[in-house]
Amino acid sequence: MTTTSKEYAEALFELAAGENLLQETSDGLVTVISAMRQTPEYRQLLSSAAVGKAARLQALEDAFAGKIPNVLLGVLRMMVSRGHIGSLDAMAREYEELSRQYRGESMALVTSAVPLKEAEAVAIRAELEKRFARKITLRCELDPSLIGGVRVEVEGRVIDGSIRNKLEQIKDVMNG
Repeated sequence: MTTTSKEYAEALFELAAGENLLQETSDGLVTVISAMRQTPEYRQLLSSAAVGKAARLQALEDAFAGKIPNVLLGVLRMMVSRGHIGSLDAMAREYEELSRQYRGESMALVTSAVPLKEAEAVAIRAELEKRFARKITLRCELDPSLIGGVRVEVEGRVIDGSIRNKLEQIKDVMNG
């Protein structure tokens, strides 16, 4: 996370919270990022120093005016004007984290060797919510090198129940 993306996220969060538009702003970020992923040339246009600032700002307005909250459009204008639109993805992640904290939620990264079944995800979420006494949102990723089990990261803590970790612990004991 760069300082720049964090500063933009904090500014956007304050503006959105002040106008009670946290969810709408979050939805707007999804819209903008999705559009930029579908059309990489558009992102290049907005970040290109070879294109005049007025043209870049007009392209932003043409694409999103009236479709996303004005607080978000204002921050995007500033990012385009200052040549920081490349920090958009990091800024959006930081904004989502600030929103989760505001709502009293935490994000847990659950890494497994194979996709989790719905019942497994529900059980993991319930256990984490009990342990951390707050609502938990799961983000699931795959890593076949874990062999089996899961590795969970939440609030800076790691719970590693992977088979790979258990094998490494056994190896350490045997070599120790």
